Amino acid sequence: MLTIISDGQTLLLILVLLYLTECLIWVKKQSVVFVSLPGRRWRLATPISWLGNANGAMLILNPLPPPGRVFLSHLLPISISPSGVCAFNSQTLPSGARPATQTGEFLPFSTIQKSETDGAYLVLNGQKFAKCATPKQAKALASIIEKVMGAKVSKREAIVKSWISEQFDAKKAMTVWSVAEKQIDSIRFWCSLFLVFLFVGAPILVSFFGLEQMILPVAGAMVLFAVQIAIKFFLAHREFYRAETHERLENLLKMILCPPISMRAADVLTKNLLADFSPITVASLLPGPREEQFVRGFVLDLQHPLKHEISDAKAEDTINWMAAQQLQASLTLVERVQRFKGLLGPTEREGESVSYCPRCGVQFLTGTGDECPDCPGVGLVAFSESAKEVTLSQTSG
Repeated sequence: MLTIISDGQTLLLILVLLYLTECLIWVKKQSVVFVSLPGRRWRLATPISWLGNANGAMLILNPLPPPGRVFLSHLLPISISPSGVCAFNSQTLPSGARPATQTGEFLPFSTIQKSETDGAYLVLNGQKFAKCATPKQAKALASIIEKVMGAKVSKREAIVKSWISEQFDAKKAMTVWSVAEKQIDSIRFWCSLFLVFLFVGAPILVSFFGLEQMILPVAGAMVLFAVQIAIKFFLAHREFYRAETHERLENLLKMILCPPISMRAADVLTKNLLADFSPITVASLLPGPREEQFVRGFVLDLQHPLKHEISDAKAEDTINWMAAQQLQASLTLVERVQRFKGLLGPTEREGESVSYCPRCGVQFLTGTGDECPDCPGVGLVAFSESAKEVTLSQTSG
């Protein structure tokens, strides 16, 4: 017996598919995503690997209301020191991979004439220098480079250090989030109301009165919802992302021309709201089950970076200087957060183990002098009888 799908069901299916496409976001290899369901703790989300490539992967957000429960944070694609800029960052995330776009090219500030952007690219002296996670990140990097270029040589170190310090300012990040939440809550309400109307109320009305009678009223209501959300989105986006005019207008048009898209307007506002801050800073604000493990791994990555192929001395100096400043800022942040106390203690010796990897914590029966097979460039450390350390599993609960 054949089952014939009605026109109303077909239309509803199309609307559902349009909506679900907006529940997908692209997460790059050097990005961290924090998500939360209503009433639950935040968690580090992992994209679906088979829905991606070497540069990143897709993540499916919770399609149920309310939206706007997602934040992205990105590693920097470059290193900056008082002497210059290098298209390389020694940091890695749990994937352990660095983007192929990090060329390691080094430019001293004395040779940089102009700093600008082209979409998500940082452009120095008219040439694409590094690919950033977002156009917003590219503009932020272009701005700080321009600022350092125009400063006296004696002032450059202080400027760069201040810029790095701001990325680890948890109080400032909390203020940004708190102020934005007041406006985003209103948008979440309208997005949730629209979703309930479209996928619950409208089908009920159509089942009672028929598609022909209700298609115009439902379409009109959809447009009204979309316009209301789009206006609120436009005003909020202009306040949070004043320089992102192209993104603002692009999303505004999409919401009006395709109303179901407007139901995820809050996600567009929140996902890069805290992107100016380091991933470890965002993690300190959004406690979750994997937070402590992530924070410990973030700090150990700075202390014991994976081997790289950069051989230029000036480039390597810039990379190391930047990593040292980030490490110092990370350690200061960890000290200030009460729940991170004792998180960075050493590893407790197990059985007959002779050494361990200070980066991943794996223990070995071999002595020091060897490299960890899982962490290229990181040498094994011998256990000390006088100062035993605490394992990651113990510190992360």
